[in-house]
Amino acid sequence: MFICYCQPCAFDRLYLTVVEYDCYRRYFVMRIQKTHKRYISSVVAGLMVTAITLTGFSYNDKTVTVMADGAAHTVKTHLNSNEGIVRNAGIKLNPKDKVISDSNSVQEGTTLTVVRAFPVSVTVNGKTRTVYTTQTTAEDLAEELGFKAPNYTTAASGAIQAGSTVDIVRVTSRAVNTVDQEIPVQVIRQKDDTMAQGEEEVVQVGQPGTERVQVETLYNNGTAIRTNELSKSVMTNMVPTIIKEGTREVTTSRNVSGRASRSIVMEASAYLAGDGDGAGITATGIPAVRGVVAVDPDVIPLGTRLFIPGYGEAVAADTGGAIVGNRIDLVMDSYGEAMDFGRRDVTVYVLD
Repeated sequence: MFICYCQPCAFDRLYLTVVEYDCYRRYFVMRIQKTHKRYISSVVAGLMVTAITLTGFSYNDKTVTVMADGAAHTVKTHLNSNEGIVRNAGIKLNPKDKVISDSNSVQEGTTLTVVRAFPVSVTVNGKTRTVYTTQTTAEDLAEELGFKAPNYTTAASGAIQAGSTVDIVRVTSRAVNTVDQEIPVQVIRQKDDTMAQGEEEVVQVGQPGTERVQVETLYNNGTAIRTNELSKSVMTNMVPTIIKEGTREVTTSRNVSGRASRSIVMEASAYLAGDGDGAGITATGIPAVRGVVAVDPDVIPLGTRLFIPGYGEAVAADTGGAIVGNRIDLVMDSYGEAMDFGRRDVTVYVLD
C-alpha cells in the first residue's frame, strides 16, 4: 500500500516540490508493477487450463479398431461417438450405413464394424422402388419400412442381399388349420473298427414318426399369400435307422506292397489246428488258429508279420518237418477250406 505524506496535496498547486515528485514517482511505479503482476497471473492461469485440458484429452485417448470394406483401421481417439470415430478414421459413411460396436461404450480395445447398406427392390401395392438397407431378412426390411405384422407380410421369407426382390403385401384375412404329417426316418451311421472297410450292417430298422402342426395361411383379397408354422407337437416318435459301417483297413497285395520290406514266391499248403500231435499248439507256444503260418526259420524268422494274397495277414509262429526252404503252411478254420486251398505258389510279403 502506498501512503503519501506530502501536505498540502500537490494537485492543488501547479508545481511540485522534490519530496512530492519522489512520492508520486514511487506511487506510479507501484501501480505499474501491480498491473504487470495481474497480467502475468492471468497468462499463467490460462496456460495451466490449456495444459490440463490437453492432458485430459491425452489421458482419455483410446485405441479403437475400425473394420470397414474388408480392411482394419487402428486409431487413437478421445471421441465417444461411434460414427464420429469412423469418420475421424477417414472412412466415409453413407446415409443408411450402420456402425456396430462390440462393447456398450467406446473403450480401450473396442472394435467398430461398418455395415454397408445394399440396394433391394421393394414392391408394395404394385409400386416398385429401390431402397438401401442393412437388414438381412425380408421380414426385418418390411418392418424397417413401416409395414409391420399383422397388417402386412412379405410374399416370401428368408435372407436378402444386394439385388434381392421383396414383395410386401397387405393381409386382409387369415385362417388357422391343424394337419398331421410324417416325420422322416433319420439314418445314423456308426463307425465300427471290427468290420472291414466297405462292410455295413443294419442294427436297427427305422420307423417314421408323426407330428401335429398348426399352420396359419395369410390372404390378400381371397388369394393365399403365404403360410406360417405356428406350433408343432410330436404324436409318435420317429425311430432312426442305425447302420454300422466298417473302418478296418483291408490289406491287399496292392496296398501292402508299399510297406512290405520284401516279397518271396513260396509254395503254400494248408493244415488244421489238430494236425500233427493234435494239441493245436505251435512251435512258439501260441494256439494254431487262422492267421498263424508255419515257415522255415532260416528263410523267414519266427514272429515275422506276413501278408499272403487270398489268405490275409498272418504271423510266422510255427514250423514243420516238411516245411523247408521256400515253403509255407497256412492254418485254416475247416477241412473243406484246407482242401479248397490245396497247394499253390503264392507271393508272400514280409511286413516286418
